[in-house]
Amino acid sequence: MDSAIKAVIFDVGGVLVKSPFIAISAYERELGLPANYINVSLSRRGSEGAFQRYERGELAYGEFVDQWTDELNDTETNNVAYRKYLQRHELDTRMVLPRQTRVSGDALFVGMMAVAETPNECMVELVRWLKACGYRVAALTNNFKDAGDSEKLKPLFDVFVESAVEGLRKPDQRFYLQACNRLEVSPGEALFLDDIPVNLRAAKELGMEVVRVEIGRETQAVDKVKRILRLRGAYPSSSSAKI
Repeated sequence: MDSAIKAVIFDVGGVLVKSPFIAISAYERELGLPANYINVSLSRRGSEGAFQRYERGELAYGEFVDQWTDELNDTETNNVAYRKYLQRHELDTRMVLPRQTRVSGDALFVGMMAVAETPNECMVELVRWLKACGYRVAALTNNFKDAGDSEKLKPLFDVFVESAVEGLRKPDQRFYLQACNRLEVSPGEALFLDDIPVNLRAAKELGMEVVRVEIGRETQAVDKVKRILRLRGAYPSSSSAKI
């Protein structure tokens, strides 16, 4: 029999605040890049890309922007990765791909951070409701040094675990275990919310219950959390806490 859920762990960008992918998609459209081209470039670098290293606190902002701009404009590497993406998803591989440098890492990052200033109110209310119901709550975020969202959101949580502080980032399972240890729960007693499938897979492999939060479907994710807690949590049959 599954253990009762005792704690809920939230991603920040794309869950508690609006997704940076909204800004990425808008920038792709502005430049005439094919959909998900920048996301594929990001993923192609694995754990050692400039963006990933910046999230672990290994680069200063200026170094990050310079290196990320170089990576974004490495059309030879990015086009190979994007063709594989098209094949994998059975999309039209005849798409015309970029041939020249035109992407600004600085402009893109500024746009991403602007989007992240807007909270997903239903998720913020879910955090408050969970605390009122007696659950432990944590944030587990791939973020950056001096990230403004961290200071604004920290008071909501019992535990706030940041990649820029810990030198680890999702989907490294050691990062998830830090959150569980600080919450004093096992992975099997935790529910994890994120918007990125690879992050959810890593959590599920550890034994966590998982919920994906998709853009525009945040309220459906809230409903799914509540359904899971009815089955596996100390869900209040009658409570003054409302959401």
